Parts: sequence; structure tokens; C-alpha cells
Amino acid sequence: MARVLSVTSGKGGVGKSTLCVGLGMAYALLGKSVLMIEFDVGLRGMDLMLDISDRIVYDLGDLLEGRCNINKAIVESPWNANLNVIVAPVSMESSIAIEDVNILVAGLRPHFDIIILDTPAGLGLSMRIAATSDLALVVATPDSVCVRDGSKVVGALQKSHMHNHRLIINRVNNKLVKQKIVTDLDEVIDGVGSQLIGVLPEDQEMQLCTSKGLPLTENTRIVRICKAIALRIEGEYIPLLVN
Repeated sequence: MARVLSVTSGKGGVGKSTLCVGLGMAYALLGKSVLMIEFDVGLRGMDLMLDISDRIVYDLGDLLEGRCNINKAIVESPWNANLNVIVAPVSMESSIAIEDVNILVAGLRPHFDIIILDTPAGLGLSMRIAATSDLALVVATPDSVCVRDGSKVVGALQKSHMHNHRLIINRVNNKLVKQKIVTDLDEVIDGVGSQLIGVLPEDQEMQLCTSKGLPLTENTRIVRICKAIALRIEGEYIPLLVN
């Protein structure tokens, strides 16, 4: 039975989808069967990140609106046979209903080890999707606007009775932190109000891979960090280092 992880944020542009891909690849390399589901209607990006654009026939919208079955919507990543994705629709005739999400995820749980839900930014549908997961990962960057928005996300999760959440701070530039140009990491943790489970540095290699659809490997820096995050999620003690 799958562990369901939701990845959410208060604002867009914090690297949420990139984290999903990195975390998905990390779990795949650990031998877990992984399904990522992209919910950002109109803002599909995982097909480009995984270099599978030419293989997309059906998407999440087709699945939810009954134009295909689950097997036709799932696309296997060329990087690793354990990594699979259902991409977001370019458009939908109707909005995504949380009841349909619940049915979809419940039906998929027996068939995968890990399901990662890439939620839209903001406090609407994202919070309802996150509340259906086993663990919500709140992504924030070390800037005051993102910290404030992250705090609102945690508050909304609590109101939805989703108390199992963790913070991932993304795009950390240690030089800027030390120069106090961006928010100190302790201030991010206190401001967002969620326990820290991972810190990802600003990484040009990851940006190049995801923008060009180049494969992430076990030696990719972000994958190594995401593997440590995955192991923490699974209950292992892995020291949290900020490089």
C-alpha cells in the first residue's frame, strides 16, 4: 500500500515540481515503485522535465473526465522503470473535484510504493489535496514573502486537520544567507511553523537537467539530497547538513 506524499507551497516559483521529480527519482533509485501526479491545470511541466512530451497521449484531465483508463494516463519515465507520472492537463472542461482525487488516489494506492502529489500553489485545491495525503511537504525559499505564504499554508493544513507536515527549504544560497541578504534558515523554520526535513541548495545542474529534460542520476547532487529526505520520511536517522 502506497505512502502518499503531497508537495505544496503558498506561492508559485519555489521549485515545487522540480522537488517532486528529484524526490521521485530518489525513491525510484531506492527500489520503490513511484507515481507522480501533477495537478497544476494549464501549467504542465513534468513532461518537459522528464523528456516525455512526445509520449503524452492522455493526461489527468482525460482520466478524471472519463476519456481514458488509468493505465493509459500513466507514462513511465525513460530514466528509471520505477518512476511513473500522470501529467497535468493543458485545460479541463470542469474544475478538479476533491471527491474524484480521493477515488483516484485510493484506487492507485495498492499498485505503488510511493505516490507523490504535485499540488497547485495556493490555499484552495492544494490544501484539499494535501489533506488526503499521509504527509504534506511544504516547500519554501528563504525570502520573507515565501515564509509568510508558507505560514499560511501550514495554518490552512491545520484547519484541514492535516497535522503531519514537514518543511523543505529550497534554493538556499549559503553566501547570501551568511551575508544576511536572504532570510536565515532558523527564521524560515520559525516563520513557516513546520519541522524541517530537508534543505536544497540553489543548483545549476538541477536547473539544466529539468529545463533540458536531461536525466537525473544517482550522482546528481539534488538526487543525493532528495534520497536523504526520502530516507528521513521513511524513518531513518540521516543528519541534516546544509552545504
